[in-house]
Amino acid sequence: MSRIAWASLTLVAVMLSACGGGGSDDSAAAPAPGAPPPTTPAPGAPPPAPAFTPIPASDAEAARFLVQATFGPTRTDIARLRQIGYSAWIDEQLDPARTPVTLVAPHILSIPVAQLNYAERRNYWLWQATTKPDQLRMRMAFALSEILVVSDRDYNTANFGRISDYQDMLARGAFGRYRQLLEQVTLHPSMGLYLSHMSNRKSTSYTNGQGVRVTIVPDENYARELMQLFSIGLVERNRDFSPRLDTQGRPIPSYDQEVVKGMARVLTGWTWPGNTRDTFWRWGADNEARPMTCVPEFHDEQPKTIFNGIVINEGSNCAASLAKMLDALSAHPNVAPFVSRQLIQRFVTSNPSPQYIARIADVWTGSGGDLGRVIKAILLDVEARVPPAADNAAYGKAREPLLQLTALWRAFDARYVPRADGQYYFGFSNSWDFATSLAQDSLRAPSVFNFFEPDYRLQGANGVAGLYAPELQLYNEATFASVFNQLDSAGWAQLQDAPPTANTPAPVLDIRPLLTLAQQDNHGAMVDQVNTLLLAGALTADNRATMVQMLDRLRTERRPADERVRSLVQLAVASPEFVIQR
Repeated sequence: MSRIAWASLTLVAVMLSACGGGGSDDSAAAPAPGAPPPTTPAPGAPPPAPAFTPIPASDAEAARFLVQATFGPTRTDIARLRQIGYSAWIDEQLDPARTPVTLVAPHILSIPVAQLNYAERRNYWLWQATTKPDQLRMRMAFALSEILVVSDRDYNTANFGRISDYQDMLARGAFGRYRQLLEQVTLHPSMGLYLSHMSNRKSTSYTNGQGVRVTIVPDENYARELMQLFSIGLVERNRDFSPRLDTQGRPIPSYDQEVVKGMARVLTGWTWPGNTRDTFWRWGADNEARPMTCVPEFHDEQPKTIFNGIVINEGSNCAASLAKMLDALSAHPNVAPFVSRQLIQRFVTSNPSPQYIARIADVWTGSGGDLGRVIKAILLDVEARVPPAADNAAYGKAREPLLQLTALWRAFDARYVPRADGQYYFGFSNSWDFATSLAQDSLRAPSVFNFFEPDYRLQGANGVAGLYAPELQLYNEATFASVFNQLDSAGWAQLQDAPPTANTPAPVLDIRPLLTLAQQDNHGAMVDQVNTLLLAGALTADNRATMVQMLDRLRTERRPADERVRSLVQLAVASPEFVIQR
């Protein structure tokens, strides 16, 4: 590491101390064990009156919104948002006629299977997420992929088109109804393979060659995760996500093992698209991504009892059985607060107030789970738009490592030229597997529980659970350094004024706006630009002065202008104002 890098990290430690990072005690914000659940707002209570203007009053305000709603602010998006305002910007994003949907699978399927690997799928998606205009849709699809998890860790090259189609399915359905999306997820072969309900059949018994009676029962994997992770969770919830309690003050379970068995029976009879009774077990074609096919002979035709005593009794019609079960699941009162809370966590804050969750749950219920209306309500809620008080330790969220990388690329108008064969090859350090170097990657989670869980909490004082902080589950002493080093090789190390070529191993970041200011020794303006584009105006006066002082010192030491630019960006990306989104 260079002397300048060491100096930057030393200054980071000073800034962390000034911001309270690592030294604050958040336990006071956490509920004590056994404390009663938060008070639920009266049903139908109106949200508080907006305390923000409909158009951002400054570039920093616009950038703060774009940190929440996109893969990172750009100068162009800041200008557009300040021209038309929050609501109109969201409406543009929701309208596919004005902002077309970006798809990944067509490109992946155009690459010969022998040349394909998972990095090509990830690189192409990541570059589209960085550069395409449908930013809110792609962010929503990314958030949904962290709830409705599939992973390509066990896939071979013949399956990357299938999982890319799953990614596109989430993008197409990002602003539709959750009920419809759940059906598409359930019947997608990627999910059928990942959670093993593909070729799931009704119970059957037979005597094997050794004379032993063998009974095969339906696979319960997807049935369990569909409830636990994708819809209703483990316990009954109020509108504000607080647990419903029984007469003895204990949370009420949402379902039990008998319900799991009933749900598994509902999910029998589905197999590869186009298969029949005689080919029920036949493996599908490479990259087959059409919805799975119902084969009635393998569906459990007997009545099935699921949650809340609901009976599914549609005979051997597995399509009708699935529809009735998904209708009941989508109507369950848990779904609105359970999924709304996770979406708030992905876009705005890890610890939304009960009132915030309840307001979004009301929009969910009133719209029939319309995800477009839900995300608009999340982003325009007063708790999203009004900046928190400086001493509000519970507000905000850690920025995911992938979003740190895209924010860096977007802030400096990154440019990239694919190879001559059309592939998106990133040859910078550790780009082969971001799951290691960034502790996160696209559709490559180690399990159905994602890279991090919504209920992960920081450790509080005296063994009390502290604040929720899902993304911080990714961080430890090793990953903090590896993420920083990966952002180095993919980010400020690529700041240059030369355009990219087909052989450029990484996106090229445009150094020229900052370089011009550095050549003029205008260090204050340099810091102000970085403060807006990377930090959404979050720098305190003291930390701004620290950054300017660093640049002045480098100039005194006769360090060149380009080194000052890279040192500033390096310090900004390592700062708590960048890593913690508020």
